Parts: sequence; structure tokens; C-alpha cells
Amino acid sequence: MSTGANNVFSLKLKSEPKEILKVEKFLDGVNSIIHLGEIQLHNLLVATTEAVNNAIAHGNLRDPKKYVVIVCKATKSSIEIRVHDEGKGITENTLPDPLDEKNLLREHGRGIFLMRHLMDSVKFNCYENGCEV
Repeated sequence: MSTGANNVFSLKLKSEPKEILKVEKFLDGVNSIIHLGEIQLHNLLVATTEAVNNAIAHGNLRDPKKYVVIVCKATKSSIEIRVHDEGKGITENTLPDPLDEKNLLREHGRGIFLMRHLMDSVKFNCYENGCEV
């Protein structure tokens, strides 16, 4: 984890599923400075882990030559987490509805749904060198 001015933290991960384990330690380090409540920290951990998992699996297609970068900006009143991959991105309106009856028993497809319900705002941006949530 690297730290800059104004409580900006970052973590670079290889596109391997085992790297997801580093997210909790990263957020615990951030929380040692910003002091979130237990529920807030849990929600942030779930949403960030889902974003990182999607970046590794869907964005970078588990390519070990590609990376996922997490940047956290914290102020007294807000926390912004950005998860950047090297993929092509998603088309939000083509994602299946996880609450649709035919999708209820699927093992995958709830990550973005969870992020949106646990965070105040979730946005997707794509650039020449990858995408970001």
C-alpha cells in the first residue's frame, strides 16, 4: 500500500484470484487512519472485493501480465474507491438482472448489484488503457 497527501492510498494487484486476499489488509490499513464504523468497513470491503474480482476475472480475463489498481481517496466526509483494470469494459444495460427469477440460483452475476446497494454511488468509466469502477 502506498500513501500520498490528503489520505490517498493505492494498491497494485496482479490479475490472479489469490490477489483478492490483499484487499482486506489494504482496507484495514486505510481504516486505521480514517476510522470507519464496523458496518461501513464491512460494506466497503464487500463492494471493493466485488469490484476487484470483476476487474481480475472479466476486465483482465485473469491475464497475469495485466494489473488491477485500487485508489482510495478519503476525506472527513467521504471515501472514494476506484478500481482500474486493463480491460475493455462492460455495457451496463446488457447485464442480467440478478433478481429475475431465472437468475436467482445462478452462482455469478450479483457483484455490481451488491456494489450499488452497499455504496452511495457506483460509476463505470472506460479509457484507452482500461476501465474503472
